Amino acid sequence: MKFNIGKAFLLAFFVGLSTKICVFAQVEGISIISAENYYLDKDYRNALIGFEEYLLNIQFNKKVSYKAGICATRLGIGKRAVQHIKAAKKSGEIDNYLPFWLGRAFHLDEQWDSASKYFNEYLDVFPIDKSYKRDTERYLRQIVRAKEMAPTSLQPIVIENMGNGINSVYSEFHPILTKDGKMMVFSGRKKGFPEEKILDDGEYKEKIFSSHKLADGTWSKGIPIRLMEGRNKDLDFNLIQQIENSSNILLYKMSSEGAKLYISEYANESWKLPTLVPIEPDPSFFTGDIVFSKDLKTVVFTNNANTNKFQNDLYTSKYDDKTEKWSEPVLIGKGVNTNADEAAPFFINEKTLVFSSKSEDGLGDYDLYKSVWNEETKSWGKAVNMGFPYNTPNNDFYFFADSEKPDVQYFSSIRGTTKGQTDIYKVTKTEIVKAKGRIIDETGNPIVSSTVFFDDPENFQNIKVNTDQNGNFSADLVAGQTYLVHFKSKDKTNLEYSLSIAFPTNPSQIENIQIQLVPKEIQEREKESDTTPGE
Repeated sequence: MKFNIGKAFLLAFFVGLSTKICVFAQVEGISIISAENYYLDKDYRNALIGFEEYLLNIQFNKKVSYKAGICATRLGIGKRAVQHIKAAKKSGEIDNYLPFWLGRAFHLDEQWDSASKYFNEYLDVFPIDKSYKRDTERYLRQIVRAKEMAPTSLQPIVIENMGNGINSVYSEFHPILTKDGKMMVFSGRKKGFPEEKILDDGEYKEKIFSSHKLADGTWSKGIPIRLMEGRNKDLDFNLIQQIENSSNILLYKMSSEGAKLYISEYANESWKLPTLVPIEPDPSFFTGDIVFSKDLKTVVFTNNANTNKFQNDLYTSKYDDKTEKWSEPVLIGKGVNTNADEAAPFFINEKTLVFSSKSEDGLGDYDLYKSVWNEETKSWGKAVNMGFPYNTPNNDFYFFADSEKPDVQYFSSIRGTTKGQTDIYKVTKTEIVKAKGRIIDETGNPIVSSTVFFDDPENFQNIKVNTDQNGNFSADLVAGQTYLVHFKSKDKTNLEYSLSIAFPTNPSQIENIQIQLVPKEIQEREKESDTTPGE
């Protein structure tokens, strides 16, 4: 990945302040003094780990909590940021910038009204810092667009984190699924070889990993692909895309001799020595992200090319078989490029291009956009924001889909359950089903005539469900989704339940659902007991 994801996006946590974080922090061994130094050095990933270890294991401190919240906000972790900054504010922390950080935390967590409230409070009380003022105004515009783009009905889409086999506390991105659906190849910046050293941005050098789908539907631990013998020779290759109708992958390698294209074949459960593609690419193609057409004769790539205020735009070039040369790269079109960065192009098919952009009409930083080729004008049509639930106030990029299986897609993102600096997510188009059942508390008494919340941590399609005088409910839910069902009892106890709706759906499974809500602490312990060792 060529735009610097290591510096742009750092470690993300989602679960509450639980044992898992404590264990992770102890493994890292970051003291409060080191955390403060990391904070001053703007290494928010390690600073957050140290601050949270202090808050969990030593004592609560409003200034530490506030700094932890700022770190989480810097890293795009809305839920964690809200928790820490609210705790600091409640404990009396006073800072002119606190409304800004709390507004941004709510913004990242897609709580639009709360975000607007604190952003406007910041502008009213402390509109001095011009940089933060510009950011605040930009975020407020994004919130307006988010409300306009928010779906008015439930969307039959499930977005799920690919899990611990593929994702880690480092960056994972650029997913590619083989035709048989049994192996995923992706880029990542976690440690893959014993001799590797961590880089200045807190991650390891970019490598290509592969993971296999297991019998239970989970994915094996991603291991780096060894393409050549010798120490770290694999690190010289960069992933481009899958070769059509095969498990083979297209790679490139930069050397003193320029850029070279290679294909590595997957056979007999191993990757073969890459073979050179007899097409000489232009080195300028590889200054950013890149994708080729099926025949490898058309390329779309990112380049800042000293145009359009030096930000990354998408360019295209075609290969001439007669001259054996590429045409002069040209901007792909006004309907695609904007006055902001574009990145990560991907062909769903020859006439559909998906890419990411920081366009002013987006929901956040990088959003996913789609453009369709216009045969009449011989140009790419105006790009359309893919909207919710694909895009968030964070970064969403590196889309992948098989043209023959359009109902399952993959991309990289920072959202509710992100484990690291960016994670890979699976998107499945399912269906809306009518679910019926009864909701009771931990003692077996029905939750009567109340509103119970069914929350979806990835899609932000949260649902309010009303029960009758017997605790019965009827609601439209998304098949394939796992909901956090929660309710606050009269004595202010938070009650929860994790409800999974199967897909495909058996009608008998959704006509008499029994939901027993238990105190949040018990639910968290049950989740923890289900966590695999080392997660």
